[in-house]
Amino acid sequence: MADSVNISSNIQIRQLPLTWMRKIITAIQCFDKDKDGVAGPEDHMVVADNLVREGNLTGEARDDMYRVFKDYCDLGASQDIPSSISLADQLVSIWKCKDNPETIEIWLNIFSKIFECLCMDSSGFMTFDNYMIFWNGMSLDKRFARMQFDYMDTNGDGLISQEEFANASVEFTRNTDETTLNRFLGPLINY
Repeated sequence: MADSVNISSNIQIRQLPLTWMRKIITAIQCFDKDKDGVAGPEDHMVVADNLVREGNLTGEARDDMYRVFKDYCDLGASQDIPSSISLADQLVSIWKCKDNPETIEIWLNIFSKIFECLCMDSSGFMTFDNYMIFWNGMSLDKRFARMQFDYMDTNGDGLISQEEFANASVEFTRNTDETTLNRFLGPLINY
């Protein structure tokens, strides 16, 4: 069923691949800080606050973290996602734009910028300690952090490159394969 789903404006939730929906609902719940059922602009700013606080970010790194989340919510092809009014609308909005080159570029830029902010004082690679700033800032289950870090560390050197981090985030959002091991935001919820 994966990418053969009709991408018309009349998408029905029941048409979407179950594993993909589980991943996206996991992401929405991770970002939905006020627990109203959607990951809206205010929720994204709370996530930015959490990442800034967890990483003790100041100056340019702090400002960039807030800017990247604000721009995601306010500009370009991605703005329909956080402005959706229900979980179903968010799922459909993400499904409709998951293969849009402009949206993919936005997602890659967001996670590249998050990487830069969290690794500003390092050698350009993310250590497991840097990664835990992200994991803790997102309030994810610590038991699964090492598994995801190792998944992203494609060459096994104990470091994650900016490209590995950003690509894993986008692959998580776009991949409809039910056998994928990518758990960018922790274990998938049951749906």
